[in-house]
Amino acid sequence: MVNSTGFLFFSAFSTFDFMENNQRPSRILELDLLRVLAMFFVVTYHFGMEYRANGFGVANFLCVTVNYDFGNVAVTLFLLLSGALLFRKYSDSSVGSLKKFYAARARAIYPPFWIMNLYVVFSLVRHFVSDGTPFFAGNPLKLLLTVTGFDGYVRMFGFENYYFCGDWFIGGIILLYLLFPLLVWTYKKCRMLLLAILAVGYGLQYLLVTSVHSSLDFRTVFSILPFTLMLKFVLGFCVIENLPLLRKKWVVALALIYVLLVSFVDLPGLLNLDFFGTLCGFSLFPIILFAGSGMLKNKVLQKGIAFLAPMAYCVFLIQHVAINWSLLGLGKMFARLGWNVNAWNGFALLAMTLTIIFIAAWCLKFLSDRLTAHLPFSILSKK
Repeated sequence: MVNSTGFLFFSAFSTFDFMENNQRPSRILELDLLRVLAMFFVVTYHFGMEYRANGFGVANFLCVTVNYDFGNVAVTLFLLLSGALLFRKYSDSSVGSLKKFYAARARAIYPPFWIMNLYVVFSLVRHFVSDGTPFFAGNPLKLLLTVTGFDGYVRMFGFENYYFCGDWFIGGIILLYLLFPLLVWTYKKCRMLLLAILAVGYGLQYLLVTSVHSSLDFRTVFSILPFTLMLKFVLGFCVIENLPLLRKKWVVALALIYVLLVSFVDLPGLLNLDFFGTLCGFSLFPIILFAGSGMLKNKVLQKGIAFLAPMAYCVFLIQHVAINWSLLGLGKMFARLGWNVNAWNGFALLAMTLTIIFIAAWCLKFLSDRLTAHLPFSILSKK
């Protein structure tokens, strides 16, 4: 399955503050809770996968089940959230000025991404000093992929470049933001036709998986193929339009039954490649909307969610790098102490890793906020 940093992945760049009927800001706290939940899915998934790949016997920290992995669930949640919240903002009006729309997206995405990618600049200097050439990953034009955020996305298709952080999700969400004005216009004009086209395109992608004539293993990239991304993104439009329906108890009950079934009963076939995880992510919406309405009455939990949700994007940018670096440091520490990493002390490693990630993410957000308050980013629209 595809790594899901994505981090990184919706919605990670979208703001949760919107105008209700163009009058006052409104906030759906349950969606913040979903965002934070998905953020933890991403971190625990990558933590477990990285440690197990390096021979450490950690527990299955929400990594995989018999039919899906939690990386796919997290990406699905973020794509649904991103589509839902953007559609909520523009459901009663057009996108308006494309220049302002794209400027706002750029202001949200690029500053923290570029700050993280200063590491690439330092690497260029280091390789120039040690090797006589700064271009350690080949053609310098590949740096354009890093500047625009598509480096991780194309790398998943085997195109090596100067990728460092953000994984494939940055390029995926940028692609969806570029397409959003067209998608939302089409959805408003003929939603059933758009959904049918995207569903058929998604289904036809399974033919790529069984193709014997391709040099690319489409199983590894199925979750990032264009129709997969667009279908989940546009389904977010449907989600925000049907929140009252998703809050009904019978819908919550059906969603819970499905999640339990697909989590513990092995269902063989190609659908466990992406579909089961996608539907599981979709099913979490009514479950969290129902459970969250009661949970979020707790003031401490409210403050915790309010603190973590705005850091989600920076967490996605940092978490993969932080997990690998902390694995080296903490792994060496355990080795020197003669300790074996197991299912129990693995929780301590996860807690330490999460602490490192959140501190680093807070620092990155702080720097990014200061950067966007000055030229040239301060002239870009925030809306």
